[in-house]
Amino acid sequence: MSGGSSPFTKMLDNVFPRIPPFLDLIGVQAGLLAKGMSVAVDYFSESSTARFHEIIVIETQARELREKNLDILNNAFSTPIDREDVLRSIVNLEVPVASIRVVIEEMDALKIKSDNAMLEMAVVLRDSAAALQRGFSKLDTTPAQAEPDAQVGLQCLSNVDKVYRKALSNLYSIDDDLAKMRAHADGAEVQAMIHVVEMLKRREIYRHLRNIASKMGDAASVLHNIVIQIS
Repeated sequence: MSGGSSPFTKMLDNVFPRIPPFLDLIGVQAGLLAKGMSVAVDYFSESSTARFHEIIVIETQARELREKNLDILNNAFSTPIDREDVLRSIVNLEVPVASIRVVIEEMDALKIKSDNAMLEMAVVLRDSAAALQRGFSKLDTTPAQAEPDAQVGLQCLSNVDKVYRKALSNLYSIDDDLAKMRAHADGAEVQAMIHVVEMLKRREIYRHLRNIASKMGDAASVLHNIVIQIS
């Protein structure tokens, strides 16, 4: 028998279009998120140019996949889960990857070296992204088992906030600068100004990382909603 679809099969496809494998496509998107955050941890550990370029490649892949998946969704007759949840999954799984690229580009532009607080926040983001990847991969077979993974993602902002608040407290410590200025130490004013500029730069990066944690929570919220619907 010759290959290809039969006329009857083609007719059925026209009447009842096949549903694209959205859960698989979303799973790939979640995989790129996990990969991007893992490389981000390496970057905050090493501050290497190689990791910087790797993040750019992953972000480009994630953006292209998002556009491809959105196009498939726009042309799909039906979806295996609520269409809005498919849309939110595609978008929310890509946003943190784009955001981490912005953070690293900004660090490079401002000549900021990573510190322990940045690394700690990046580790929380990585672990949350890995949980989301596990959770979305379970939707097709064991959706109920994805709920603990969703909860890890929902805790992301809270966990990052703990590091964020401590980092700000340490960052705004100016006792040493004030003591030097009161003692009229040589160069104290200059050093204080340098410290203030450094504070502003680092606070900007801390704030960006906290915002990414919030966006990770948005993706986890979508996973949680899907689990409720189909489990």
